[in-house]
Amino acid sequence: MPKLAKAAVEVIEEHPSATALSKPVLMLDEDRAKVERAQADTSLAEQWAIIDGRNVVHEATVRYVFKDVLATPFGFFTKYHGFARFGPVRYAEMMSAPIERRASGYFAASPITQQYFGHWVCDGLITTYLKRPHEELYFPYNPAWSHAREYVDLLKIEQLRPNYVIFDKMSYCRDIGQNAGRAARLERLQAKVQGIFGNAGVPGAFIRRGRTGVPRVLLNEDEVVDALSARGFAIVSSTDPLEHILRSVSGAPITVSMEGSQWNHLFLASRRDALHVTINPADRFNNVFADFIDHTPGQLATTVAIREGDGYRVDVSNLLRLINLHA
Repeated sequence: MPKLAKAAVEVIEEHPSATALSKPVLMLDEDRAKVERAQADTSLAEQWAIIDGRNVVHEATVRYVFKDVLATPFGFFTKYHGFARFGPVRYAEMMSAPIERRASGYFAASPITQQYFGHWVCDGLITTYLKRPHEELYFPYNPAWSHAREYVDLLKIEQLRPNYVIFDKMSYCRDIGQNAGRAARLERLQAKVQGIFGNAGVPGAFIRRGRTGVPRVLLNEDEVVDALSARGFAIVSSTDPLEHILRSVSGAPITVSMEGSQWNHLFLASRRDALHVTINPADRFNNVFADFIDHTPGQLATTVAIREGDGYRVDVSNLLRLINLHA
């Protein structure tokens, strides 16, 4: 984003870039043959590279400092440019809403954290740790995300409440590379969540997705629940209160989830060396979670669910085989 550097009054490298070999993702050969297409914003070639392990260049984390900035839920604006843009500019609302002025701020949102709850958790919350002591935190979220509000309360995040704020001076970090600094901040976030809830002592955890979010309905979800319940797994729902979810699964050595944002709850609360098994739709194959797990002692595994009508069906025996292979 060259315009960031051009518009900023100061540019600081917080953490350098790094090149590392990613961990392969555990996957059965017969599941690999079921994959039809990758999710829209990626490709099968990229996904197979993630599955097999690859050299990854993790970008540096860079801080940009601006003067006289308007912060909004759809991006921030200097005199000539708009950055971190998400969605349309709501001009009518902006012109009529009260706008506060503050001396110093830190803008922790990005287009992806505004669009996807999962990224708000595992990208946004991590990025808030880059706020400097003298800065006030600007970190909006979709008001429909009840769990976002609960995370803010649980983690005692002090954030500005107004939707529109003019800062005399404001910093923003481009923080998308999984470099060493970001890995340390992820560990800090996990430790904070696990420190609150301790160890539930369960052998594993499964989170029901149901029909929430982007439709990835698991038609035989009850069959999965029965099989995992027989092994003593904690079973929670993505619609449960956040505290109940995290307390029930805290310290779990194995997690199972349909691919989706709800996985982040399991990731933050489980053991750092946990096995994370995702159930991947055959026609929207995606392994974005590998980026986060690479910098932990944990392991990602995936099995594939075949589309049937308006949902998907997973082979439960393959799911259990993956769990047994790791054990």
